[in-house]
Amino acid sequence: MTITVVVLTYDSEETLDACLDSLAGQSTLPAEIIVVDDDSTDRTLDITAAFAAHSPVPVRVLRNGSHNISRGRNIGLAAATTPIVAFIDSDAWADPGWIAGLADAFAVHPEAAVIGGGVDTDHATAFARAIAINDGAVRAAATTGSLLVAGCNLAVHRDRAGGAGFDERWVYAEDIEYAHRIRHWAIAPSARVRHASRATPRRYLRQMYLYGLWKARYTLHTGHVRLVDWSASAALLGTPVLALLLGPWWLLAYPAFCAAETLVVAVFRRPAPWLLPLMFLGWLVKNTGWGIGMLAGLGRGAVREPRTPVPAGTAG
Repeated sequence: MTITVVVLTYDSEETLDACLDSLAGQSTLPAEIIVVDDDSTDRTLDITAAFAAHSPVPVRVLRNGSHNISRGRNIGLAAATTPIVAFIDSDAWADPGWIAGLADAFAVHPEAAVIGGGVDTDHATAFARAIAINDGAVRAAATTGSLLVAGCNLAVHRDRAGGAGFDERWVYAEDIEYAHRIRHWAIAPSARVRHASRATPRRYLRQMYLYGLWKARYTLHTGHVRLVDWSASAALLGTPVLALLLGPWWLLAYPAFCAAETLVVAVFRRPAPWLLPLMFLGWLVKNTGWGIGMLAGLGRGAVREPRTPVPAGTAG
């Protein structure tokens, strides 16, 4: 099976070299690489041009310009010349057998229109290493469900998907919404990429807020409720209520909740002891951002259906 790889970029100069080099080093090369750029202002396009000059496969650059991930994915889907399109983020890099693993998965699962590959976390700072341990434990615990399909390592068989594209009303959680809507998906654990964790608490807080915001919308949109998704919001709201009713010592309930998560992960992942405080900070940041995001998603009336039609990524 021949595969087109689509890389979405926006000011990606720090990580794009490693991403593109990993594609050139595949045991099974892609038919082409399409870089969909969202009006980068750094050296992203220069790096892409330099890579294209010596790439073993054709490289095309297309413009998004909408700051909409779903729109970028649809541009890549429509432009691809192969039935299968694989997506990788510009801050991720693929194992040498990534493309071969995706192709094998489509052959093994002839009903699957979407394949989600395995994701390992990478880290540039000590904080990023700590949250990589936390997030890795969460991903390892998620053995079923469309949450295993991540946009940084996702492949679409356009014919089997009936030409369906990503819903451009979704700025985040578009990968989960797509897998839920298509329904026919499978997992390829051997098709692995490494994805960079956020390097600072501030960046991680913003990421988790946006994830929570759009996860609330996904929950309301699909009716698929997981109680664990609301645990951080419950802890955020419940702690001050308990403190008001039972005494100020109950304000410690929220950090205790984060500490308990840290200890559970530590038991199973056995990190270096010096990482434990950073892992606790990671849970504190994640729960705060995610919890507030989920509540904001409810407060914004996410239950209302947007009126924009779902676009189709044309299958060629």
